[in-house]
Amino acid sequence: MNNKCFDGRIGRAQRSGGPRRWIAGMLLALQASLAAAGVSDGEIRVGLLVDMNSTYAHIAGAGSVTAAQMAIEDAGGRVAGRPLRLFVADHGNDAETAARIARDWLERGGVDVIADVVGSPQAHAVQEVNRARGERGAVVFYNGVMSSEITGSRCAPLGIHWMYDGHAFNTVIGRELTAAGARRWYFVVVDDAFGRNVEALLAATVRESGGSVIGTVRHARGEDEMFPKLRQAAQSGAEAIALVNAGRDMIQAVRRSFDLLRVSKGETMLAAVATALNDVHEMKPQVAQGLRLSHAFYWNMDAEARAWSQRFFARAGAMPSDLQAGVYSALTHYFRAVQATGTDHAPTVVQKMRELPIRDPVVRNARLREDGRMVHDVFLLRVKSPTEVREPWDYLEILRRVPGERAFRPLADGGCPLVGGGSGK
Repeated sequence: MNNKCFDGRIGRAQRSGGPRRWIAGMLLALQASLAAAGVSDGEIRVGLLVDMNSTYAHIAGAGSVTAAQMAIEDAGGRVAGRPLRLFVADHGNDAETAARIARDWLERGGVDVIADVVGSPQAHAVQEVNRARGERGAVVFYNGVMSSEITGSRCAPLGIHWMYDGHAFNTVIGRELTAAGARRWYFVVVDDAFGRNVEALLAATVRESGGSVIGTVRHARGEDEMFPKLRQAAQSGAEAIALVNAGRDMIQAVRRSFDLLRVSKGETMLAAVATALNDVHEMKPQVAQGLRLSHAFYWNMDAEARAWSQRFFARAGAMPSDLQAGVYSALTHYFRAVQATGTDHAPTVVQKMRELPIRDPVVRNARLREDGRMVHDVFLLRVKSPTEVREPWDYLEILRRVPGERAFRPLADGGCPLVGGGSGK
């Protein structure tokens, strides 16, 4: 709503004197406010805040741009009679850069919706910038963020966590594998904030599920030689070794684990808390076979996902990560809400997003909660052996589909101030 226009019209009507003229002025003001509450700037501006060349480029980057372009094209290039315009910026895996870009988009660029925002520090920085704008903020989708606090104590009215988080992945891996018989766990943990936070969550899940953590070994980020620590884990008698790391560290750990007989023979299960499909593609099934992991989406999970992913592959030259697929899913749902409401007013659009059913080629059994968490099915998967692979990128077998209500943190446990009618400010 353009409050300046609304107030000005009321003032002129009041100064004119008569009650009939005052009522007429009010009607004109209401009409003006409704028009202003439509699509601002004559177009819907989509901001894609990605990591193009740094740590997360392989799971976000150019593939996220492709996914956003597909969502725009599938919407016909227009929503609510207005054109869709895409802006792309690289935050370089830096929180200050992400905040600066978001602030510029919101204050001067007129961006209506932001998506991707890969990386927890970047997400929290953007969340605070957008929170400060109040109702003048944009709808922000966090498609590649492990921190569940985006919808917990640091939730915000216009912040939407769409796809995975660390709680869901660790719950699926820890609970489902422990229930399947892996009772004794050993952790290999990167020695940083990410590693310590995920370690605490996974350890709690394993213990709550009837398992135990019999040992932990830590490594520095980017450590060159992990074999001695992996050998220590394998010789501990653990039934499962959890790799609590990501990126190059995780890939190196899986490769060196292949040299351990207990792991290569399948006597000790290897599980990774943060593994993208692109990581498996790089490692190849010869090395990664048997690895357990969790994803929010898999390109070959059903016929609908497969058809959409093949369209993506034709443009990107690779199958989509769950983050990239999430960009498509989030923007598609946003466009539907804008179409249904006829406005890009962010609070109105978010409310409509909660009301509309979520249905697309990416997510299953999904709904948007009041804390901003999109709850959906999550998958426990296994990397196939080379002989099981039937076609390119056919690397994963779905062991279990876990309903979102079991995978994600319960609404009441997150501490989000929005739950129960709070403002979240």
